[in-house]
Amino acid sequence: MALPTLADASSLRDETAQQQQQQQAIQTRIDQADDETRELLTRLRDAQSSAQRLERYNDQLSSTLSEQQQRIDRQQHAIETLGETREALPDTLQDMLDRLRALVKADVPFRHAERMARLDGLEKTLVDPSVSNEKRMEQLLSVWRTELDYGRSMDSWRGQLSQDDQQRDVQFLRMGRIGFYYLTPDGEQGGVWKNRDHQWHPLDSDERTEVNRGIRIANDQRAPELLSLPLSIELDQPSSESASQGASS
Repeated sequence: MALPTLADASSLRDETAQQQQQQQAIQTRIDQADDETRELLTRLRDAQSSAQRLERYNDQLSSTLSEQQQRIDRQQHAIETLGETREALPDTLQDMLDRLRALVKADVPFRHAERMARLDGLEKTLVDPSVSNEKRMEQLLSVWRTELDYGRSMDSWRGQLSQDDQQRDVQFLRMGRIGFYYLTPDGEQGGVWKNRDHQWHPLDSDERTEVNRGIRIANDQRAPELLSLPLSIELDQPSSESASQGASS
């Protein structure tokens, strides 16, 4: 058996070194490939995250655009119907005035001339072309509120009473919309208005005393108390002709 020569040993070292270089080169390529793979995975994750954010943004944008479109549709509908509303408004206001005038005419006739004059002024406003619809509506609602407030208050005032072709000074008392009375300055005569026959009916002594108390309450000269007086209107109850009414200032 022949022993390895020096040349053979040198060749073996060269081959071993070459194999090591090849393995190192392979490992380098593997490491490079691994780095590239990790970089690609990172890019992929970033791309997926960006895609998710973009999808959420698109969803939010779609919702916002949908809401804006609905708002635009509502505004467009309002614009389309605005002309119709403006055309119908004068008739609506006139109808409300007619109903209010009918209410005053059928009501207990307290401060009748003042209330009718207020309605006449309102009617002039409604037909005045220089007055805006907003101003017309504002004045109409103001008159309505005034009439509604009569039902929640009481007041007293001096005025002229026309009766039996005579005029005389009296003190009137109004209790809401259900009681309308008068009392002469000497307290010897008084009456209650009855809507059923549109006439004044005389009050007896006790009732005149109650009216005098009511006048003092209305003028803040007496603390509020219950008053027992006949009513000016008919109520759906047996005691409609004589009922205790809460008087408050």
